[in-house]
Amino acid sequence: MSKLAVVAIGGNSLIKDEGDRDGPGRLEAICRSARYVVDLLVNGWNVVIAYDHTYQADQPDRRPTHQPAHSSQWLPASSLPELQGRSGYLIQQSLDEELQRRGLNRRSVCLLTRAILRPKDEETTATRSTESDGAKAQAREEAGEILEQEAIKTLLQAGFTVIAAAGSSIPLVRDGEGRLHAVETRLHGDLAASILATQLNADLFLITMAAEKVVLSSQEAGGAYSLDMLTLAELRQYEASGSFAGSQCIASKIRAAIRYLEHGGGAALITSPQTIGKALAGRTGTWILP
Repeated sequence: MSKLAVVAIGGNSLIKDEGDRDGPGRLEAICRSARYVVDLLVNGWNVVIAYDHTYQADQPDRRPTHQPAHSSQWLPASSLPELQGRSGYLIQQSLDEELQRRGLNRRSVCLLTRAILRPKDEETTATRSTESDGAKAQAREEAGEILEQEAIKTLLQAGFTVIAAAGSSIPLVRDGEGRLHAVETRLHGDLAASILATQLNADLFLITMAAEKVVLSSQEAGGAYSLDMLTLAELRQYEASGSFAGSQCIASKIRAAIRYLEHGGGAALITSPQTIGKALAGRTGTWILP
């Protein structure tokens, strides 16, 4: 089987209008991101798309009364199966249209995805998100296992491009009798995708964002500069020094890349959806090697 890439996509990577960060605008952006993933298929990769999605603004009855109208950080577990199906279907349609446009005879499949949460005593501070400027932090949990991993492997072997959920996976906990129950929480999208990449033994973990490369601001270097290629050890040093503390979004992607590589991953790539093709050719993107 060809090399495998797990691609983490989310709506923020292609959203230009702040007013579209919730609801249909975000979902449309995720679907557009999926089109650029075809560049991986053109280059001979097998692909799993791990998407992160949130509350839909056109479904006001889905939001609890205590949640502010502009917030996109919460999604009830009871709504996830329906919204997973809706989002996954639209991503699949977008992907299939691009495959047809490019004349590629490839098949895709959307798979309902569940995640078992890491036990409480195994959690670390890295599994809780914080917001700058004293904003109230919202708890996000880290998945310990994606249940559908064997089904995904079977579909990949059969030649399918698989569309699976990441942050919008249905969160489950196991009770004392071994039974699984859905819980109300918010998963780390990038971290959930990194866990899936590890479980699938992916050769590449590709994380999309708005910019082509990760940019650091350094007084020692005399301003901002972009990261092109670095090692896991170097990335750890940057993280330990607080270089990514100013952006929770970037910090989450950095933690996801580190986690994947620490668990035996081949290479991580952080870039924008539009530049996936250029990044694969080594002309852009931030590459992290073991």
